[in-house]
Amino acid sequence: MPDYLCSGISQAIGIALAGKLDFKKYRVYCMTSDGEHEEGNTWEALMFAGKNKLSNLTVIIDRNNIQIDGYTENIMPLEPLRDKYEAFNWHVIEIDGHNIEHIADAVAEAKAIYEKPTAIIAHTIPGKGVSFMENDYLWHSKPFGDGEAQQ
Repeated sequence: MPDYLCSGISQAIGIALAGKLDFKKYRVYCMTSDGEHEEGNTWEALMFAGKNKLSNLTVIIDRNNIQIDGYTENIMPLEPLRDKYEAFNWHVIEIDGHNIEHIADAVAEAKAIYEKPTAIIAHTIPGKGVSFMENDYLWHSKPFGDGEAQQ
């Protein structure tokens, strides 16, 4: 994956830092994928955010365990993902990413954390509820064929 597609966390951290330096009260939210965590610039950014205690930052990770060419744990293992974030001074919340109440509660909890950034690891199942797609990485970049959309 080209680096320019994997710099969302770095950009969000820059915006959060600018807010802190300017004494602004806004919060920054960054949606990211677990596949993006296989890029070195992601980890450099996460270390920077933890060091600088960017408590106005919340990163939400779609932890679906797949990427375009396979399962993340086969390509480049990410586990223990929670422990890695905590080692970089992040507050971590793990949720069922399919449950809107869990998402809302986690965002509210993140707002109450004042000494460090927050990572919400949203565990999801790709293609959930669609029998021929569920948890199959081959659907990560594949369009529907004839009749599949109706199924």
